Amino acid sequence: MRKLIWIMLAFIVMQACEQKRETYNIEVQLEGAEGKWIRLMAREDRNYVTYDSSYAEAGSPAVLTKGIEGVNTMYLTMDDADGSIQLLVDNSSYTLSGSIEDPEIKTDSKAQNDLNAYNDMKKPISEKMSGLVAELRKGPDPENPLRSDSLREAYYALYEKVAKMDSIYIEENPSSFATVLALRGTFYTLNVEELEAALTRLDAPLQEMEEYAYMYGKMERMKAVAIGQKYTDFGLDTPEGEFLKVSDVHQGNVLLIDFWASWCGPCRQANPEVVEIYNTYHEKGFDILGVSLDRDSASWVQAIADDQLTWQHISDLKYWNSEGAELYGVPAIPHTVLIDREGIISAKNLHG
Repeated sequence: MRKLIWIMLAFIVMQACEQKRETYNIEVQLEGAEGKWIRLMAREDRNYVTYDSSYAEAGSPAVLTKGIEGVNTMYLTMDDADGSIQLLVDNSSYTLSGSIEDPEIKTDSKAQNDLNAYNDMKKPISEKMSGLVAELRKGPDPENPLRSDSLREAYYALYEKVAKMDSIYIEENPSSFATVLALRGTFYTLNVEELEAALTRLDAPLQEMEEYAYMYGKMERMKAVAIGQKYTDFGLDTPEGEFLKVSDVHQGNVLLIDFWASWCGPCRQANPEVVEIYNTYHEKGFDILGVSLDRDSASWVQAIADDQLTWQHISDLKYWNSEGAELYGVPAIPHTVLIDREGIISAKNLHG
């Protein structure tokens, strides 16, 4: 009986210690870390800022310790490193060894262990994709001009395989913290109903993550501008500095709102096709309003000229914080919204 009491007391003490933990403890023993600053980076408005840092003395690991609320996606890196290690950080203990390219992460954090298992599942395909990217970066092979096309096809085939794996993982693991990250990377392919169903399935602790809040906010905005709803008006400045609203351009036409940016490769690749559509149908009552997510006015104006985008354009040069993109819940670009003559949203994310 006395032995049982001691066991119960030990369990209670362990539970109390766990409840009192108010900081994380990250011990870094990565290859090449000696004599370098180790930094834990957080994302704020799509920018990376240092949340915590520690200097790795020779012969001893760097240790980062600080209090944090909830589960947070962060990135650990060090001086002169090309990459970083994605971590799900809460007030738990972590030990990182190996290399920054191939780390071994031991932890008592459920969130991080979920992410470790998820990454292990995808590792074979991720390594193949990295190998293909490395080959493509070497440039075309003069003796085999079709090799690059073959490598791209292989890469995109693996990309589709990863997307399918993510979809299955999201469906089957509603209690895994890694599910939130997998959904964050693919939610822009879902319509409002699909996204709402995916978010609703997630367990309550996962719904406290910043990524969940971000996707939920996008979903709510997407509902307000869903197909079948009347379009929401907004206005921004033209390249000439004049304020122009969606309603100023619509005027009973069929209107395509085209969210894009000069720095967006897929947008620029799609522009010749958009130009052809505009030239074909403009005289019949079709118009386009370009809404740019640029930050630099000169780059925006130059892209308009280079791609011969002769329709009207607006932007507040706030990048992803663009008022128009926020209002329409734009998750990725290029993104299009088609408005009919009566002002009803009839289609979204059209191509070709």
